[in-house]
Amino acid sequence: MLNSTRRLARQTVLTLSQAITRYLSEVSVHKKGHVSEQSIARIWLATRLAGRPVDRIRNTDLIEIRDEWTEAGKAPATVVRRLAFLSHVYTVIRKDWGQDQLANPVQLVRRPEVDNARDRRFFENIRLRGISEQECPKEEIEWILRNTKSAELPTILRLAKETGMRRSEIVYMRREHVDLRRGIVYVPHTKSGRPRNVPLTPFARDILRRWLSDKPGKGRIFTIKPGSVTRAFIRARKRARRAYETLCRRHNRRPNPDYFQNLHFHDARHEALSMLSPVYPTHEFAKVSGHADTRMLLRYVHPEPSYLARRLMNSPLGRRQTLILRQKQLALELAFDHCDVSPAGGTHAPFSQVAPAAGGAMFVSHAGSAPAPT
Repeated sequence: MLNSTRRLARQTVLTLSQAITRYLSEVSVHKKGHVSEQSIARIWLATRLAGRPVDRIRNTDLIEIRDEWTEAGKAPATVVRRLAFLSHVYTVIRKDWGQDQLANPVQLVRRPEVDNARDRRFFENIRLRGISEQECPKEEIEWILRNTKSAELPTILRLAKETGMRRSEIVYMRREHVDLRRGIVYVPHTKSGRPRNVPLTPFARDILRRWLSDKPGKGRIFTIKPGSVTRAFIRARKRARRAYETLCRRHNRRPNPDYFQNLHFHDARHEALSMLSPVYPTHEFAKVSGHADTRMLLRYVHPEPSYLARRLMNSPLGRRQTLILRQKQLALELAFDHCDVSPAGGTHAPFSQVAPAAGGAMFVSHAGSAPAPT
């Protein structure tokens, strides 16, 4: 009797392929990121574990696959996303499909350390001496816009750089959510799950005003999909690099190896948030950017060092210390003026005898005499 029960239990255990297929149709289809999960699912279905029962998969099997992906050059974030997907599949099997005794082997797999923080900014001073700005634009983004064949990418990229909105937030923007009079775009569906209102810079208003001039009063204002935006950006970036190198060869110049390299569409959001960060206090800025956690916000904000230095100099601390230094310098100058050569043929007091008194005031001590009282 016990053996037959075990055989029956064995028959109800799904293979990894069956579990993932069911997960996609019952769970993933209702998630906002279902397209991304479908892509990750295809990766797992192509592994040697696809036909194995889920209770026969060990953490050592997953460690081998993790190491294979790492050796193949997959980014740590990519490996982590794939492992997280599989872990959630196991969680659903245990909690929702009645197999509460099933162990989750992913929990015993060490995940690669991910460092997603980026400080890549768009270059804004590309120059080739003797070549006009018309032929050689100063800004990377202008090079990219000139080299795209997409009709919608230029507007989407400019909006990302001006507003800091995410790719999907711009792509799925609707005409009824754009208020040009007040300068606000309402975003009902965000990554954090909380709707927000995004303020528009004057440039962003002008971009939208031009784009909406011949659009209907309702519905989506773009037809492109988020994934297509990324692919169009990558193609335009590669064309821009080739155009830049061609221009350099034509004028016998050495191309800068950093231009158009390691540049992502999402960096336009970084650029915008860095531009807007001085405008708002942190708690207001988090509302604009759509971050529920201000710690995440810090990953996107990269103020210029010179701006931070100016803020320090103009702060009460900076002004107070500057005043003290000026007072000390003035006292030093007065002390030297007092020790100038006299008409009777006197001499300057040696520099070593000009010393600071208590409180920062200066006094001059002459050889053989007591210092002046302070």
